[in-house]
Amino acid sequence: MDDMHELSVESLSALCSNLAKACSKQLRTEEASLFDQLASYYKSKSKLPEGKQFTDYSALVLKELNKDYAEISQQAAADGDRGSLRALTWGEKVSKILKSLLDRYEKQKDSLLENTNVFVCEICGFIYIGNLPPEICPICKVPGFKMMKIQKESV
Repeated sequence: MDDMHELSVESLSALCSNLAKACSKQLRTEEASLFDQLASYYKSKSKLPEGKQFTDYSALVLKELNKDYAEISQQAAADGDRGSLRALTWGEKVSKILKSLLDRYEKQKDSLLENTNVFVCEICGFIYIGNLPPEICPICKVPGFKMMKIQKESV
């Protein structure tokens, strides 16, 4: 139990949001609604990190790509965990795309997002910038209706 720690409000918001989605897939609408309320509550309590610069996020993604994925993949392979290896493969692809988008955003600033939409795959996290979502996610191959449109104020 040494590895237990208190979750941040941002983590609790994400956790409750994921639980709401799982409940709704199981047609448990009352529970989904309650988890959505909890997710909204925790999201309202979150604060933007002070002193963080755009380059800090890019550096985190680069560290993830250069170090973290290799270490975790090695452990998953040693454990023979095929599900984890698949998820790690998707995650690494998505992180590479995210790094590319961060690099493009650093050069183009807000013009990158002008007159277009941002979509995120609910399954693997793939980020797509365009007018309409792709018909099939290029990473995890789910249908386009799993691509959630992100509100401009959130970006």
